[in-house]
Amino acid sequence: MERELKLRVAKEDLDALRRAPLLATANSAAKAPQLLTSTYFDTPGLAFRENEASLRVRTVGNDRVQTLKLEGAVHAGLFDRDEFEVPIESDVPDLTRLYDQIPEDTGCGKLIRDETIAAQLEPVFVTRINRSVFPLRTPSGDELEIALDEGTVDAKTGSVSIAAVELELKQGEPESLYNVALELLEAVPLRIDHLSKADLGYALLETGQSKAVKAQPVQLDKRASVEDAFSTIARKCLDQVHANERGVVSGHDPSSVHQMRVGLRRLRSAFDLFARLIPASSRLDEELRWIASELGAARDWEVLAGSTLDHADINGNAPEILPVRQACEKHAVDNRQRAAAAVESVRYTRLALQLALWLNRKGWRDGMSDEQREAIGAPVKQFAADVLRRRHRKLIKRGKGLADLDDHLRHRARIAAKKVRYATEFFASLFPRRAVSHYVDALSALQDDLGWRNDAVVADQLLTGLSRTSPESVSGGAFVRGFLASRVASDHRTLTKLWKRFRRLSPPR
Repeated sequence: MERELKLRVAKEDLDALRRAPLLATANSAAKAPQLLTSTYFDTPGLAFRENEASLRVRTVGNDRVQTLKLEGAVHAGLFDRDEFEVPIESDVPDLTRLYDQIPEDTGCGKLIRDETIAAQLEPVFVTRINRSVFPLRTPSGDELEIALDEGTVDAKTGSVSIAAVELELKQGEPESLYNVALELLEAVPLRIDHLSKADLGYALLETGQSKAVKAQPVQLDKRASVEDAFSTIARKCLDQVHANERGVVSGHDPSSVHQMRVGLRRLRSAFDLFARLIPASSRLDEELRWIASELGAARDWEVLAGSTLDHADINGNAPEILPVRQACEKHAVDNRQRAAAAVESVRYTRLALQLALWLNRKGWRDGMSDEQREAIGAPVKQFAADVLRRRHRKLIKRGKGLADLDDHLRHRARIAAKKVRYATEFFASLFPRRAVSHYVDALSALQDDLGWRNDAVVADQLLTGLSRTSPESVSGGAFVRGFLASRVASDHRTLTKLWKRFRRLSPPR
């Protein structure tokens, strides 16, 4: 089992990193730099990639090592995966050397025993890496290797440069990787890297840009404790956040901005619903608010420039709307770039590392009494039922007379509905599927209506400000604001019906 934390570093910062106090102490035991040339093999149809595996032959001097890696799990840059290595004499793979290590009844086991697959293997890309390795022993006794890599990934379709830090755990606890990364972050700017070298190589072969990733269902064991449930839910939320970072940083994908923001909202909602038993530090919450706000402005302008103006411009050719659309699209691009810069910042890297460290070492246990530890060890199902009941009650209270509430009070009801929805999805696997489905369907319809109404309120605010900075948009902005006001007014009856339908329901139990 391989456990690695991968970090990106600017090429010009590698020398400064070598002089970092942490590496200076390990310099005397550092291994001589080596050139590692790794040729990755696959079939023309990328069968190994399809099976979430990578196959390489690495050359170090006169030695050859064949390695098969399975995808495994990646959380906040920590790769936790199976790795199978065998020395070989040739520059091409010998799959028979893996038979003893990989069971025949597994997907990968069947793949490597398929003679047709073996016959089709060909080089698909090559990595050429100059690597310096520093062994490190932490005060707590954990043993790590810090590798500084500089080189390229080369394929027929292109090439990409690499400057990276890999922290590999040899012995000890995974949280030591995050502690070391945070210490190195004080020396030079670093970024968490969620892509392996194999991922980078395959990205050169595969056309298209990274796609936005939606939240995946949470599966809880009905016998799980409150603490175990919290860990599972928080990690699922973080998986969605991290999966969309590349799309946000690319600056081209508004949907990645939206889905990363959704992941952050879900994470903060999880913190909130467990807060009585598992408190998070105010510092973590403050930093989560910060990154969410950096993404929020981009999302608001994207919605206005897209769906909101599309609804207002029914025929798609209203001349007065064109200047509004152009101004909004410029704001959307500017804010998307700001969101990308925030996700690439040292501040965000530090937050991601601190969150991962807190989750890995269960930092909420610090200073807990025996009574509190007993409470978080209780079965989660009763806790979940109590949470859903309380949140449902709060929504019913805040939604009284929903269709006639002013913008502020309706916004509070919308937030309450969102919290009920997230809590229900988090705990869905603990309750009868039919009851959950019926409840979520009604809640989703209500949320959709409240959501576009909120978009209309935000659009009105943005358009008001736009008219002051872009005089050419005044006429079109006034038209759009009038259109939105009329649409909200005509929705009164629909919202009333949706609220009545939901109000009749009880939360799953």
